[in-house]
Amino acid sequence: MKRLQRLAQHDAAFLLLFIFLVALNLRGPVTGLPPLLDKISADLHLSSSQSGLLTSLPLLAFGFFAPVASWLTRHFRIERILASGVGLIAIGMIIRTFGSISTLYIGAIFIGAGIAIGNVLLPSLLKREFPHYVVQLTAIYVLMMSIGGFLMSSLAVPLSLYAEQPTFDLPMSGWSFALGCQSLLILLPLVVWFSCKITQHQTPQANPVDISTSVWRSITAWQVASFLAVNSLLNYVVVAWVPTILMSHGYSDATAGLYQGYLQLAGAMPSLILAPFIHRLGSHRRLCLLATGLTTLSLAGLLFAPNWSGLWSVSFGFGISMGFILGLSFVSLRTHSPKQAAALSGMAQLIGYTLAAIGPVLMGALYDWQQAWTAPLYVMLMIGLIWMGLGWMASPKHNG
Repeated sequence: MKRLQRLAQHDAAFLLLFIFLVALNLRGPVTGLPPLLDKISADLHLSSSQSGLLTSLPLLAFGFFAPVASWLTRHFRIERILASGVGLIAIGMIIRTFGSISTLYIGAIFIGAGIAIGNVLLPSLLKREFPHYVVQLTAIYVLMMSIGGFLMSSLAVPLSLYAEQPTFDLPMSGWSFALGCQSLLILLPLVVWFSCKITQHQTPQANPVDISTSVWRSITAWQVASFLAVNSLLNYVVVAWVPTILMSHGYSDATAGLYQGYLQLAGAMPSLILAPFIHRLGSHRRLCLLATGLTTLSLAGLLFAPNWSGLWSVSFGFGISMGFILGLSFVSLRTHSPKQAAALSGMAQLIGYTLAAIGPVLMGALYDWQQAWTAPLYVMLMIGLIWMGLGWMASPKHNG
């Protein structure tokens, strides 16, 4: 009996290691490219629209492949699909080092497909294997996503400059070398997978109608999906436009960039708080109200008190990240099976990343029409208030 318990703990430890190493690669391959866009655009003579497509293609791929990932769970084991997603990310990261615009686009699609699989299936896997620690483990893997994003973003330009030194005679450009170095992180989950120490479990078969059709017809599913979708919309719009908004209020470009850094850094804080202290912090509804309230307050602050923008950047980063962690955990907490969780996750990400792809464009168009950020910020504030209501409805009434 004790031997069986030790084996179970061993399997769980390797599975958790695999999950966290996969999470390490679910943000960085996307955030690690924009710092190199100027170099890429100059080297390949890209127009603004061609450069913009490089950043929007992964988002569109997220939305397109998310339902595909949930459909695959009807036919294949979750662990195997997840490993295939890691493989797609690896292939995409290698392809885009080849140094042409076509390989950058193809790589972005592969990366987007692989990340979509990871985004959809990790909540499902946590629900199946660790049902009593969903929020804590979700907080940790979101933290790993932040660490991966930080590493790839912050090292991208230094690596490219290092490769461009005269002492090196590389058969590739500096930015290709930087993208190649980023692909080293994706080797970590692949090594764990091919160590053959992860036991694959067969998920019990369920009625396909019960899995997918009921999700799209469920009021609860729409509440959770809408909560996550609005989280993505707010996050991507603010990340895209907050430096421009701050500069319109008189901040220098350096200060605006610094405050955006504050926003990203503050996004790691909820993981550090939620993982160890979730059971001491009150109900999910109370936590959700705190997250959505802080985010909405930050949007009001950017509109009415821009002199405090450093504070609003920190509170927005904290609130939006906390909302993301809670929303991901609701996918597990408010479904009845791992496959239903995968279906809901796919639904949420199809809606969410579609909004995330078009949101910044629409807000930019509204700014072009008004020639001021007042109207876009009012719209964002209204969306924030709606998000508060969605959070209240999406939250489980009682902590599990």
